[in-house]
Amino acid sequence: MTDRPDVAPVWTALSGTTIGSVHVRDHLPIQDAVLTWSDQAQGQAVVAVADGHGHKSHFRSDTGAALAVVSAVEELRRILPDLTAADESARDRAARAGAAIVETWTAKVEHHLTANPYSSAEEELGASADPLRAYGSTILAAAAAGDVMVLLQIGDGDSVLVATDGTASRPLPEDPDLDGLHTSSLCQPRPLDALRVGVVDAAAERAALVFLCTDGFGRSRVDAQGWWRQTGEQLLGFARAHGLAWVREQLPEWLAEPALIGGDDTTMALLVRGGVAGIDRPDLADTVPVPE
Repeated sequence: MTDRPDVAPVWTALSGTTIGSVHVRDHLPIQDAVLTWSDQAQGQAVVAVADGHGHKSHFRSDTGAALAVVSAVEELRRILPDLTAADESARDRAARAGAAIVETWTAKVEHHLTANPYSSAEEELGASADPLRAYGSTILAAAAAGDVMVLLQIGDGDSVLVATDGTASRPLPEDPDLDGLHTSSLCQPRPLDALRVGVVDAAAERAALVFLCTDGFGRSRVDAQGWWRQTGEQLLGFARAHGLAWVREQLPEWLAEPALIGGDDTTMALLVRGGVAGIDRPDLADTVPVPE
């Protein structure tokens, strides 16, 4: 197979998630969430990962994370038909999608809360004073249509673009409020202040894949600064050597080690660009239907 810049690529979505050893020890549910969607006929795909905060003040963050990935996939799917060029209009659409994700997530949380009111004990802890806090979560998402890719993020975690030569880069600006201990969140008073948006011309950047992962993956790495470069190169190498079906099968095992060592839930989602030389891309059904 050779690169075909004249042919619109088909994007393949892969994902995996593993509960952290600390949550197993403490008998807590997994706080991460992941959702993918793809349309093979149109060559489009969306991936989203979220990390519920898990702190006692965010006691419904597993639900918050699940609602976050559904909200992200729903809203990014809406803009796919309009992603025709990697320009300012695509950036504007991505920013508006980010705002819509926050609005949709908030509405879903409020609906869940109406159906599941806080208990009197939770009320005494001040849950009603800040009703979104219990559902606190990050969100990372990417959507691709043709050679246009948009990425957005609120909170910690990593979004990494890998070129066909194995070079990895970070397509999103840094969040100056992330200090390794605290994260921006969908539940904060002004979440859009923390929204980061990026647009990638996949053909011009010779993009092979993008991977998103929650901070449970990177925080357990010895090389805190460069692990993502090595991971990107390895993912591309494995895809070329073994095919995407093999990569998908291996994801749970790859995520199990950092989840065990670091103790935190660990989640990764990938978008892989069709037509990249050396990558076998069978039709993969790593897609969960999202209600219209």
